Amino acid sequence: VDTVTVEKETVIEEKLKDTNALESYVKDFAGVYHAWENTDREISKREKALEKYLPETLQLMDHGMITTDCPTAVEVESVDIWSVKDLADTEYEVTYCVKQRISEGEQTTDQSNVYQVTVHRDEKGKMLVVKNPTAYALPGKSSYEPEEKETDGSIDLKTQTQIEDFLNTFFKLYPQASAKELVYYVKDSVLPAIGKNYVYDGLAGKAYYMEGDQTKAEVYVKYLDQDLKITQVMQYKLTLEKGDNWKIVEAE
Repeated sequence: VDTVTVEKETVIEEKLKDTNALESYVKDFAGVYHAWENTDREISKREKALEKYLPETLQLMDHGMITTDCPTAVEVESVDIWSVKDLADTEYEVTYCVKQRISEGEQTTDQSNVYQVTVHRDEKGKMLVVKNPTAYALPGKSSYEPEEKETDGSIDLKTQTQIEDFLNTFFKLYPQASAKELVYYVKDSVLPAIGKNYVYDGLAGKAYYMEGDQTKAEVYVKYLDQDLKITQVMQYKLTLEKGDNWKIVEAE
C-alpha cells in the first residue's frame, strides 16, 4: 500500500499595526478637547477645532459643554497613551491619561484623569473620533512584592570579597568612564557609557549567589548626583565571570 503524507501548513497572520499616527491623532484631539477658556471667542475657537476630530452628531452633543459662566479655565499639560486595542478592522479603542492645569480665580490645581475613546480609521488612514472621551479608572497600587535576593552561601566568603572589591572599583569609575575604558570591566557593552556627573557613595544593598553555573550579584548603588544635588540609588542585577579579572557579562 502506497502511503502519501500530506503536510498541512497553517499560516497565522499576526495583526501588527503601526499605531504611531493613531496615537498622535488622539494626543492632538485630547489637547483640544480637554482644554478651554470661558470667553465666547475661545469657546467658538475650541468648537471649530473639534470639527476636525468629531462627527456632526458628537459636535452637536458636545455643543454647550463649555459656557461663558464656566468658572474654570483649563490647560492640557500632557497626554500619555496607555493602550491601543483593536475593536474591528477599522475601529480602535484608545486609553489615555491627560494631565490638566485647572485655574479658577486665583487658585490653580493640577489633575490627572484617564479616558477612553473609539477612533475610526479608514483604508486611506483618515481618522475620526466616534466615541466621546469616557472616564476610565486610574490603576491602583499592586500588592505584588518583588522577591529580594539574599546572599545564600553558594559563593564562599573569599570570592564574595573579590566580587565586592571589583564592584566598588567599577561603580566608582562607571559614571564618567568612556566606552573604551569600560571594555576592561564589561563584556559587549552590556552596560553602556553614561557620562554622568555622579560621585560613588557605596553599595546600599547587595546579594551574591549562584544561579546554576552563573555568578550573580544584585546590588543597590548609591550615587551623589552633582547636578541635581540629590542622592540617587541605582539597582543592578549582574552576571559576573572570572577570567584574568572579574567581568560583567550580563546586566538587567
